[in-house]
Amino acid sequence: MSELNWQRTPPITMVFFILREIKRLVSNITNLIPVIAVVAVSGTPAKAAILVAVAYFLFTIAVAIMHYNRFLFAIGDDAIHLRTGIMNRQNLTLKFDRIQQAELNETWYFRPFDLTILSVDSAGAGGNEVEIPGLKTALAQQLRQQVLATAKSSDTAAGKASDAGSEERIEPDYQRQFSLPDIVRAGVIDNKIFVLIAVLAYPLSQLDIMENYIVPWLETHTQWLDTSNWWVAPLLGMAVLAMLFVLAIGVSVVRYYGLSLTIAGGRYQARGGLFTIRTLSFRYHKLQRVQIHQNLRARILGRWTLRVSQLRPRQQAQGQAASQFTLPVVTAPILTDLRRLLKLPEPDSLGWHRISVLALLGPSIWLAVLAPLGAYLIYRQVDSLMLAAVISAGFWLLLQIYIVLRWLRFSYSTGEDWLAVRRGVLSRRENWYPLYKVQQIDVKRSPWLRLLGFADLVLNTPAGSENIRYLPRSQAEHLQQQWVNDIARSHKPWM
Repeated sequence: MSELNWQRTPPITMVFFILREIKRLVSNITNLIPVIAVVAVSGTPAKAAILVAVAYFLFTIAVAIMHYNRFLFAIGDDAIHLRTGIMNRQNLTLKFDRIQQAELNETWYFRPFDLTILSVDSAGAGGNEVEIPGLKTALAQQLRQQVLATAKSSDTAAGKASDAGSEERIEPDYQRQFSLPDIVRAGVIDNKIFVLIAVLAYPLSQLDIMENYIVPWLETHTQWLDTSNWWVAPLLGMAVLAMLFVLAIGVSVVRYYGLSLTIAGGRYQARGGLFTIRTLSFRYHKLQRVQIHQNLRARILGRWTLRVSQLRPRQQAQGQAASQFTLPVVTAPILTDLRRLLKLPEPDSLGWHRISVLALLGPSIWLAVLAPLGAYLIYRQVDSLMLAAVISAGFWLLLQIYIVLRWLRFSYSTGEDWLAVRRGVLSRRENWYPLYKVQQIDVKRSPWLRLLGFADLVLNTPAGSENIRYLPRSQAEHLQQQWVNDIARSHKPWM
């Protein structure tokens, strides 16, 4: 180790460490609930909040400087060596033949300096992604090619299909560039902005700033809204909804601008971004799940979202997003091509199986029990028994129709070493799992299922679990034994 040429990254790398600390704060925001509570109940919450924010900012700067001073790297003939950590110091060696992935992340603050981040997912280091920030782009590309070449020779020696070095080919097997209108459609389809607003709506409504400033301002400037201007409130609601769509579209353009897909050999690579250009890829023999999703807006636009899981999704604080290869907006012809390239069977050629109609029994009973309670609560508000009964019956009918449609849409199938599960009414989803990579198959029987003579079949895979409910007990046990035998006989590469 002492003979290595240890190098320090440029000072601009401190920005990376600052942003990393902020990301950790966001990921672990629940740990700050006691501090937030103290600030909220204090006599001067505004001053206390400012002091906490300033203290955190100074602490973040100090921690970033210490991380920067400690971070050193050295490049050997067959490995990358790192020295990291402040209190818990680590000397980490990443052998090229143990690195599963190597990606370049060209962030907006590094691009003017011709620097980038090399992200590697190693079989060591607890399986976590390791980021090496502040590398010269040429050096990072050279290291990436060296890692891929080493992985190629390693896979060949192990008797696997060699795809890691496929980027050296002149002509890729498949290439597709996504246009700006498609990226805009991806923003219209995405739900993240709406989910974020829904999550933050209640906490924001409890802040003093809402009661002391925003609400009085709205009351002052909306007095002209009376019964004669009934049309203005719906118009304002539509304007707010349009603003949310515009915000979602902006986030999509920033994240996916210039998105391109390249398939060479067994390597699938997507590259895109407006300010920060990120490259994501996976190798086919490490595929764990293919998910094809289409929400209501996507169905109207005739588009799909395709996600491929290479590793088991980690918790957000451990970099869950790194395990997902996502194409946010896919047309029908592209989806047909990807099904073929991913070796998925044609859905129409498979025999799809529904679960028992008794699966409707439990939700229908709960709905029947809750309907009279809902009618009583509505009656307390409208003071009309007939109106309460009509409204309650309408809600019961809609929910019962939804329960039936959800049952009709759920189906499963196996064929050509794949397990496929379809579900969803308004938002539809197909999950495809390589059956030979299933890790555990359980037959579970609750007291209710035992009473009916049924069981649930639970399959645990590296990309999560899948539950096939309400199977006759004999059928569930037969499928469990059959699939276990098929998995045991398979000699296909698991990783």
